Amino acid sequence: MLDEIRGAPTWKPTRPWSDWQAERNARLHRHINEQLYPYSPFYRRLFDANKIDPKSIRTVDDLRRIPFTTKSDIAPTADNATRHLDLVLQPDLEKIRRFAPKTKLIDLALTRLLRGAEAATHKVRREYGPLMIFFTTGRTALPTQFILTDIDMERLFLAGRRLTDVVNISEGGRSLDVFPYAPHLAFWQTYAVGVGGNTLMLHTGGGKVLGTAGNITALTRMQPNVLIGVPGYVYHMLRQALADGLKLEKLECIALGAERVPGPLRARLGDMCAHMGRPGVRVHSIYGFTEARIAWGECPPPDYVTSYGFHTYPDMDLFETVNPETGDPVAPGERGELVYTGLGGRGSCVLRYRTGDISEWGLVYDPCPGCGRIVPRISTTLSRRSDMGELNLTKIRGTLVDLNNFLPAMAGIPEVIEWQLIVKKHNDDPNDLDELDLFIAVAPHIDHTAIKEIVAKKVLNDTEVSPNRIEVLPLQQLEERLGLDTQMKELRIRDLRGHAKPAK
Repeated sequence: MLDEIRGAPTWKPTRPWSDWQAERNARLHRHINEQLYPYSPFYRRLFDANKIDPKSIRTVDDLRRIPFTTKSDIAPTADNATRHLDLVLQPDLEKIRRFAPKTKLIDLALTRLLRGAEAATHKVRREYGPLMIFFTTGRTALPTQFILTDIDMERLFLAGRRLTDVVNISEGGRSLDVFPYAPHLAFWQTYAVGVGGNTLMLHTGGGKVLGTAGNITALTRMQPNVLIGVPGYVYHMLRQALADGLKLEKLECIALGAERVPGPLRARLGDMCAHMGRPGVRVHSIYGFTEARIAWGECPPPDYVTSYGFHTYPDMDLFETVNPETGDPVAPGERGELVYTGLGGRGSCVLRYRTGDISEWGLVYDPCPGCGRIVPRISTTLSRRSDMGELNLTKIRGTLVDLNNFLPAMAGIPEVIEWQLIVKKHNDDPNDLDELDLFIAVAPHIDHTAIKEIVAKKVLNDTEVSPNRIEVLPLQQLEERLGLDTQMKELRIRDLRGHAKPAK
């Protein structure tokens, strides 16, 4: 693993997918029998309660006999604030003697013989001892801790190296990272990209630390090859840079994570870069979630519409796609919910974790048309329930609405510069009707009445719901409402129905 991180040849697996099957099954069997079942309190209870012999799980097909793990199973509650710690592998001497493979037992015995008991204890602690904590964003539940050990940090840097290869970031280049400083995967995976990919990277902390003006100054002085951040904030930053007359000299790639990146937004970003002197800048989407503790990228797309999918790491993880309603597996290339299993990690480990993310064309295994890599690929068109929870798939006036669809709908209206959607109850009465208020800021000299009609038609066509009110606000006022320089993530879609109070 360290050899690959430290500069081995570019990661480009091209052996036929069928050749991966036996190796992946063996990794799965070892991980369950040598790590999860022996040392995870959560999964030991799960296997025992369902009378599943861990030795019987030998192939991916066998996984179907294991119940799914969901966010509600592991998130802390007011009554049990530490239950997520049951996911952490917790070996002791007795469990190691009982479950560890012979090679490991021999290694520990030799260490104890030659260097003493303390050295053997240190070796175990080095493998399983906690080094870092990530938190989920906590939008639908209390924030959940996920522990990383030394091995998990190596995996994080390995994923960083592979992301560099897949996205085609040049070694020795310069990158500007405007993700917020936070104990979240997005920031630390970006840090690992810089280290694993051997590239100079400036981490600014985003708008909350330097402010937009400070980030634009960094962009001006550094002239990076790569710009990395949250889609909404990067769009805001480049829009302001364009208005300031900034010229880009070296920018080749924009990498966006933590939110969905619809095609119209990619095209807008590319157009702004062209107006600043850099036509043809690539816009990549990065996919990750805290429970995996690593992220995946897409190879260079040929345009702002086409994507060949997120390239996963079959030696590090295993994805399934299932029918989101029934949990039954779906065929390759079919729409389905992503289910994740990590292979070979330590710390907080999950097995058959339902991400809540719906992949429009599921998983495919054929050679990538763009780069030729042969790995499982995930559609970049995701309905990310896990990112915004109940905000995304919710009932408005009795109709089930996917609020994800507002993102490409609004990005497809070039006259709209910024926008915010508020879902609330009429008169803030929890028993009254749902209302949608859409606030927009538009380009100068745009007729407000006409643009409201255009927005209303576009939103109805793309989301099947009409806003109760569309209000045009000054750009600065809307930027303040979005919290672009004050919040960890912009407040793009806000569901305030839970704040409604019954009339007295």
